[in-house]
Amino acid sequence: MVSFDRFLFAFTIGSHIILVAMSISLILLITVFEYFNLRKRDEAQTNLIRRLKRVFVISFGVGTASGIVVAVELVNLFPGFMTVVSETGIIGAFYLEIFAFFLETIALVLYVYFEGVFKWKYTNFTLATITAFGTLLSAVLITMVNAWMNTPNGFYFDTANGMYSSTAKVVVTNVWAPLATVSTFSEIVHVLSTTVFAGTMLIGSYFAYRYVKSRNDNDRNIFRSVLRKISGISIIGIVLAGITGSNEMATLLKYQPLKYAAMDLNPTPGTGFPERLFGIISNGKVVGGIQIPGLQALLAKLETGIVQLPGLSSYPQSTWPPLWIHDTFDVMVIGGLILGLYLFILFLFFVFKKEYVKNRPMLYLQIILGLFAFFIYEDGWVTDEVGRQPWIIYNMMTVSQASNYSTSLLIPGYLIIAFYIIVIPSTFYFFARIFNSTRGPENLSPSPQGGVDH
Repeated sequence: MVSFDRFLFAFTIGSHIILVAMSISLILLITVFEYFNLRKRDEAQTNLIRRLKRVFVISFGVGTASGIVVAVELVNLFPGFMTVVSETGIIGAFYLEIFAFFLETIALVLYVYFEGVFKWKYTNFTLATITAFGTLLSAVLITMVNAWMNTPNGFYFDTANGMYSSTAKVVVTNVWAPLATVSTFSEIVHVLSTTVFAGTMLIGSYFAYRYVKSRNDNDRNIFRSVLRKISGISIIGIVLAGITGSNEMATLLKYQPLKYAAMDLNPTPGTGFPERLFGIISNGKVVGGIQIPGLQALLAKLETGIVQLPGLSSYPQSTWPPLWIHDTFDVMVIGGLILGLYLFILFLFFVFKKEYVKNRPMLYLQIILGLFAFFIYEDGWVTDEVGRQPWIIYNMMTVSQASNYSTSLLIPGYLIIAFYIIVIPSTFYFFARIFNSTRGPENLSPSPQGGVDH
């Protein structure tokens, strides 16, 4: 049942993340368009914003329902964990997340259904910004919880070894500390940058496809405008993802050395380590794969000043995460480099003032790499979360100690999996249908009574 609990929650959160990334990226893109619409009012751009708003409403609705499933699963699958959470300061992040959700919901209702009622020039941009802020704040607060799971603070268990037991009591030392652990900032900036990047690339994939298929000049002009902005956001995003990802590895090296050793496949502690791509550990040594001499040691020294790197042999094997996270980590890094190379070429198009949308190979690559970027994003989450195993609260509480062993969860769990298998592709299908069904401004013109006509 512990394995089932892990799998079910992993499947649920992996599906939910798709909707989260889409929602965050969509509302940020809408806000950017609202800003440009302030500077130069354009009917085509206004219509585009209205079309994207309708897509965002679907994303918000489905994402909200999915978020409820995630919350229920946390309570049902890992009751031991939620008991500890309820007794520590990190519970505040859950309450603040509810506030962020309320803020996002109220602003979105005003933004979507009362367009034209408020005459202030900056109304739409302000409401879009508030909605985006609420969406981002929700992501930040949930990431805070995850960071606390990786580097817990503000409490301890009153046991001899400081780890959880069935009779352990939670002793709170600082109710506010869990909101700012040693890994909170580095994780937040990395999660936000990669989420926006992945979601934006995925949206770019759709618009590149539409541009290639379209024969309508007006539509192609709109898609070209979207692709330009998406390209700019993506270029900034990949740079931030690289910088924050490097910072995340430095944080792992300092505060989660076992996880670092597993991801870099270091069998023993030492100095001067190479960067290892793939390979396995056999008889205490790394065999197979590719090794780049001294690179891992060089990066570690530049990022942290640490020379002596951790190794797996320093820890009981029962606490090792699955070592295949080294492969998923390598896939993530190599995938990021491929995406970075594509976006560097795209950057050169901007530098030399070339219209990249007129280059068919670049558009086809954008279609493929937009989907690939999201695969790499999910791969990164798998690496991070599986890398914390067997702990649910790092070095303090294992997943098996937190889990629900009731077999009554099996049938509802399988139904949830079936639900997501249907709802995720269906949601994207309706994204496209809704976007394509509102071609003209007359379909979403302001209503005399407020709101919009459908």
